[in-house]
Amino acid sequence: MKFVISGYFGFQNIGDEAILAAMIEHLREADHGSEIVALSKDPILTQRLHNVSAVNRNDIFGISRELRDADLFISGGGSLLQDVTSPRSVPYYLGLVTLAKAMKKPVFFYAQGIGPLNLKFSRFLVKTVGNLADTITVRDVQSLALLQSIGITRPEMHVAADPVFGLEPCSGRGKGRDFLQACEIPAKGCPLVIVSVRPWLAVPGYIQAVASACDHLVKTQGAVIVYVPFHKAQDVPICQACVEVMQERAYMWDCAGSPREIMSLMEDADFAIGMRYHSLVFAVATGTPFVALSYDPKVDGLLSIAGEKPGLSRSERDVGSFLGHVKDAWNRREEMKSSFLALAPKLGESAKHVAHLAVNTAQKRSRP
Repeated sequence: MKFVISGYFGFQNIGDEAILAAMIEHLREADHGSEIVALSKDPILTQRLHNVSAVNRNDIFGISRELRDADLFISGGGSLLQDVTSPRSVPYYLGLVTLAKAMKKPVFFYAQGIGPLNLKFSRFLVKTVGNLADTITVRDVQSLALLQSIGITRPEMHVAADPVFGLEPCSGRGKGRDFLQACEIPAKGCPLVIVSVRPWLAVPGYIQAVASACDHLVKTQGAVIVYVPFHKAQDVPICQACVEVMQERAYMWDCAGSPREIMSLMEDADFAIGMRYHSLVFAVATGTPFVALSYDPKVDGLLSIAGEKPGLSRSERDVGSFLGHVKDAWNRREEMKSSFLALAPKLGESAKHVAHLAVNTAQKRSRP
């Protein structure tokens, strides 16, 4: 079978590259010998990272050529259908769905996180085009409820885990610390704390709150703090600001790394402070205790799955209380680790099952 996949690929975003890596792995397990074409901002980077064919995401003629003999058009995963980062996201991704349907191709939404949809036009497009899809899978019940509330009724719909829950880190514990040592970050023989932060204009002072909590972990636990920019263009300045605000020594990961290598960093960490959605997915999947900063409803959805509450959120903005949340989570490390390790296999199975649903959708449409 041939699958054409649309998503936020080729933007040097670790989370979205992890999604694509997981989707490729799971689709090939479900359909051996499948051909996969990814739509990407940087096709050369995508080909190198994932060993698949790629076409520029804005090359409408190239996309149409790939769709001609495709068995299934896949939209996702990730948070594609939302209008917070840009009002253009929803029209772009649903425009590709419309193109695929115009070419009589089945369409599969792959474990997407839906919303926020603040604009009436966005909700109209999602309702109109979403009802053209053959199968929709979403990664949390909040996304399902949003689709149902705006009038999605025709496609078969399922809730499943994010694809990255089915991704494995590099084999062997200790690999993550080896990667850090190779980048001249001393990570042997001491507690390792991985930190993911991103821009967040809604909560002034969050950078200082994170930096203060990290200083505390260095002073009281002898921890090594490593800031990992999950979206290079956006996160590097914020990570750098945290490093500069801190009184104690901290490091920023600035080496190239595959999604599995970054997942290995998290696997070897003793604790995490996470803001990016997939930094928290990595933490749950590898059993790493964490405190979350919930800047978006999708993070709330993930925390509800993990059974945790955020240290800071859109509704709880008291930066002065953040250190208390960090201390509490640090003291609950073993409890959190056991809980996550018990949950992770179920989430991994759910994530891998989505690929079988995709193959089934393609097979249904190919039958005479």
